[in-house]
Amino acid sequence: MLRRRLLHIGFSLAVVVAAAACDVQVGEGGFSLDLATGRAQDTWTRSYPLAQGGRLELINVNGRIDAEPASGSEVELVGQRTAKAGSDDAARDLLGKVEMREEVGERGVRVEVRAPRTFGVSNVEVRWTVKVPKGTVVDLRTVNGRVALAGLEGEIHAKTVNGGVEGKRLSVTTLDASTVNGGVEIDLATALAGEGQVALEAVNGGVSLALPGDSRASVTARVTNGGIRTTDVELQLTGEQSRRRLEGTLNGGGARVTLQTTNGGVRLSKSAGSTVESATDEK
Repeated sequence: MLRRRLLHIGFSLAVVVAAAACDVQVGEGGFSLDLATGRAQDTWTRSYPLAQGGRLELINVNGRIDAEPASGSEVELVGQRTAKAGSDDAARDLLGKVEMREEVGERGVRVEVRAPRTFGVSNVEVRWTVKVPKGTVVDLRTVNGRVALAGLEGEIHAKTVNGGVEGKRLSVTTLDASTVNGGVEIDLATALAGEGQVALEAVNGGVSLALPGDSRASVTARVTNGGIRTTDVELQLTGEQSRRRLEGTLNGGGARVTLQTTNGGVRLSKSAGSTVESATDEK
């Protein structure tokens, strides 16, 4: 018994010492154990002129992306870069090895972060603030971080792993948003119509779409482990219906809307709608 108590005390002391020597965090990417004691930071800033209808592609290695409209005709990128290592000098050296690859043309801008790896794990994070002119095709990708979209218009593509995708006050013709280990939550400010397309997909997370009541759309929703809920939308059911599959149209049909998740629920609702819900609910 005494030996068992001594072992327990020794283990507890080891945990305390280990906790004092490292930084334990739970963030958007889940649980992480940060053993680095050194840190270096800087800001990477660029502005690019872009023709109407041009394309912005941003590929991030580790960190959050926030995107919003620009006031002018230029794409504006601000990346807050952080490197962690065993010492401040080592962190500064690591930060200097981060590649920011730029491909710039009149019709498109592509920026890709390439970070060195230590022991197979990246110790570099880049958090982005992105401003895009009206009419820009936006393609944003990251790992271990959220993609947050606010007030954007037109064609939007957003993808992340270990994080969510959130869109507020969007006016889209095409929206493709997906995540692994996170949720997708989109709120549309203007009605869908015509040949528009919205595709939302999550693995290990829920999918939610809120849209104006006068939207014209053809809706397909599928879940593997979860349920489907509709809130304050006049969905005319068509085709196969079950707890895990739903097909229907809004106002006669129009834009294609696909909502799909594994290990999570799907919710379709009216923007700023009521709390009235259909009988097909998550369990």
